[in-house]
Amino acid sequence: MSRPWEKYYTEDAKNFDADNMPHGTLVELINDAGEKFAARSAATTILPNGATATITYGEFLEHAKNFAAYLRETAGLQRGETVALMTPNCIDFTIAASGAFLAGAVCTNINPLYTEPELEHQLNDSKAKVLVIIDLFGDKVDAVIGATEVRQVVKISLLDFFPTMKKLIIGFVLKRVKKAIPDMNSPHISFGDALMAGGKARQGSGVDIAAYTSGLQGSDTALFQYTSGTTGRSKGAELSHTGILANAHQAQTLIGHVRNPEGDTTLVILPLYHITAFALIFVIGIGSGDHLVLVPSPRPPSNLKTAFENFDVTVFTGINTLFAALMEEPWFNRDLFKNVRFCGSGGAAQQTGVAQRWEAATGIEIYQGYGMTECCGVMSLNPVGDNRLGSVGIPVPGLEVRIVNDEDVEVPMGSPGELLFKGPTIMKGYFGRPEATAEALKDGWLYSGDIAVMDEDGFLEIVDRKKDMILVSGFNVSPNEVEDVIAKIDGVVEVGVIGIPDERSSEVPMAFIVKNNAALTEESVIAHCREGLTNYKVPKRIQFVDDIPKSPVGKVLRRELRDLVA
Repeated sequence: MSRPWEKYYTEDAKNFDADNMPHGTLVELINDAGEKFAARSAATTILPNGATATITYGEFLEHAKNFAAYLRETAGLQRGETVALMTPNCIDFTIAASGAFLAGAVCTNINPLYTEPELEHQLNDSKAKVLVIIDLFGDKVDAVIGATEVRQVVKISLLDFFPTMKKLIIGFVLKRVKKAIPDMNSPHISFGDALMAGGKARQGSGVDIAAYTSGLQGSDTALFQYTSGTTGRSKGAELSHTGILANAHQAQTLIGHVRNPEGDTTLVILPLYHITAFALIFVIGIGSGDHLVLVPSPRPPSNLKTAFENFDVTVFTGINTLFAALMEEPWFNRDLFKNVRFCGSGGAAQQTGVAQRWEAATGIEIYQGYGMTECCGVMSLNPVGDNRLGSVGIPVPGLEVRIVNDEDVEVPMGSPGELLFKGPTIMKGYFGRPEATAEALKDGWLYSGDIAVMDEDGFLEIVDRKKDMILVSGFNVSPNEVEDVIAKIDGVVEVGVIGIPDERSSEVPMAFIVKNNAALTEESVIAHCREGLTNYKVPKRIQFVDDIPKSPVGKVLRRELRDLVA
């Protein structure tokens, strides 16, 4: 395939070389950031009430080294064993993940909202030996720990780095008044005690932290990042140090020229346990000396109010549903975003109507990208200065791209087909799943399962996943296309579209809508759709609902929508 998109590359993008990056491993990145930016603010945990705790890069590195020493000297972790992190966005996550890498461990990120069976599955599938878990969900440990290989549980708190008095007051309210912190009866150690134990080990025996990762290579595994599991039991994509660093570097080449060389203030809304946030916010952030303002939960959106009011946010990435929800907040105003230099959308399809309303309300463009867990994050991104709504941008540098039909034959430019990628960010495989690996990876090519169209300039549009296509009388209908049209209607907050059985057409589209305008009716929605869609694409049924079921990163869960059909 020709590469017309390269004309939109910056000089950095044109010169991208995965074999010649500033850092060879995440360990090198962590050490370099801690030393280079020692005096800068590294991370802040901000609570909905505005209370904050902040650490510098120097403190970050010292804590990470202490945690590494704890893992190896106290917890008995061996090099290459797995540390599971089940935490929301907070200072503790940045330290625990970094400390695990410094210890020579492999990390696996777990959604804190996982059910007990989901937690047990991932702990066992990843062969985790240490579990770091937020106290808010600590009771889940009691139910599963005996059926896993976990030898040590470390309990963290959102309040770990807060001043003592604030910690005591807020902690009392959370545990005794709101009953938000359950008891954990299984043996465990607090994060603070773990750091203290690691510090004592370093002082007492002259532990050499660098020795833990002596000889570490970029090709070595850094992360078992699990897929969402919406199509069956989740699988761990085995991601290398090089893959994660390369993906961060790829994205930087397309957006880095608009960022502050002295470090940005990045509002971290997307969960760091998700690969998009991990690679493109956490890794880019610490590599650039950014101040990461960590929001434990963006739901409800009012949780973000104090963050925008108290910090001059210059960079943040959200998802379509969040942008839509923020514009509905009574405190939302243009001045809160006056310092933003870059606003990205990741994790789910960005609807054009929402992006247009956002730009009109804030003066800021939303730059959408596209990626997968299996590629360490992002595979395409709209370049700054050449943003095209409805497109997921151009392939990032260092990737080969093909679009093929069902017979694996490349389709002509402008024709739909399955999107394939090859390059340094592609996973090593699914951990312990050779058959699944063989299905997803063929001759080094990652088969995305997504249907895409590339225009003559090399910009990609994702039509949809194969399995989500609606077949209407032999014609394929993309749910995303229908959703994009409906999202432009005044009064539509969120929308999700599925196919439902139909005797005449095999399937017809059905739309589920969250509205904020009582005057919006089924008839008016259908009339609007008829103006922008051919007849077979127009929803035949509309159902108004209170909420659209979504994954933790904002993807519409179409399987759950089918259960809502009235």
